Amino acid sequence: MADYLLNQQNTDGAIPDVPGGEIVNEDSSMEYALMGLAAAYRQSGDARYLEGLERGIHWLAAREEMTDPAWRGSWRYAYASTPPYAPVPISPGRGITDVRGVDATSALFVYLLYLHKTLTGTDTLAALYESNARAALDFILTYNRSADGFFCSSWQQSASDGQWRLWAFRYTADQADVYLGMQSGFLLYADTRYAQSANLLKTQVPSSFYHIRKNRYALGMDEYGTLDRSLEGFNGIFPQGYVPWVFGAHSNNTLAYEWLKSNVRRNGSLNCYTGDPRFSLSVDVYALAASALGQPRPVASLDWLIKTTFDPADGGVRDTIRLASEKFSNVAGFTIMALLQFPTLLLP
Repeated sequence: MADYLLNQQNTDGAIPDVPGGEIVNEDSSMEYALMGLAAAYRQSGDARYLEGLERGIHWLAAREEMTDPAWRGSWRYAYASTPPYAPVPISPGRGITDVRGVDATSALFVYLLYLHKTLTGTDTLAALYESNARAALDFILTYNRSADGFFCSSWQQSASDGQWRLWAFRYTADQADVYLGMQSGFLLYADTRYAQSANLLKTQVPSSFYHIRKNRYALGMDEYGTLDRSLEGFNGIFPQGYVPWVFGAHSNNTLAYEWLKSNVRRNGSLNCYTGDPRFSLSVDVYALAASALGQPRPVASLDWLIKTTFDPADGGVRDTIRLASEKFSNVAGFTIMALLQFPTLLLP
């Protein structure tokens, strides 16, 4: 799988979201792929994976807005996969023409710098890109943080007047991404502002974003503090494993993990709702949550993934059991981390 990601990466460091695709890093996809390369390097010591991580960090840094003061420290939502890697407008819904300033994208860039320093024992990249990292965290602290300390998703461009406005929805999983970035920023640069933000997220997210009636994490929270109940589909699955992996021991994280476990079928796949196409990422976050909570490795589920959605012909991982489903780079990255029980901020 790691070789698959390297085979997709070009000489400048860009990893398309799908094989031969025209888009890079939509919804932070490439950043998760790079996390997979970090896990592969930690396990194998193979310098090729470290080099792939470094090329990816360089590419991301070159895309960061550092000249326009209004957007300094942010990224566009997606980029073309060929030079000059122009931003690609993508509409998330009716009345919106584009997205930028995503909280997770800025935060995960800093997390990648932390991984690099921890894995190599050197601060070469962390020092080189300190201004980029600080700008990334400062942007979301200034423009994406809500009054309660949680982080709004992104900025969206209106089709009616072309103005950019904050989309105040706060995704549950995004809070975990931002925690990784803020805690990394503190560990790298000793800025207590980042530590304070990270501490609030770690202590408040598991209680504030857990939907007691649904007995699992909500998709997110709107600007009024109301939890989103639309938990059908994959978006309702992902936080149940991702939040426990990032935040670790907490009673609600254990309950979310148990909800995932209750949906494991005899063959090891997770069938979480009617019509579930059996996502590879469901198994990935289930396995990651298990490792973070000290639960047994879900061998049957990981075996199912390897036998069913992993493609040994090229090393890619299909999104679902459908043979025609896409092989997303972020899915390969998450699967590497799941198989290797990769920790978040607990690297030796």
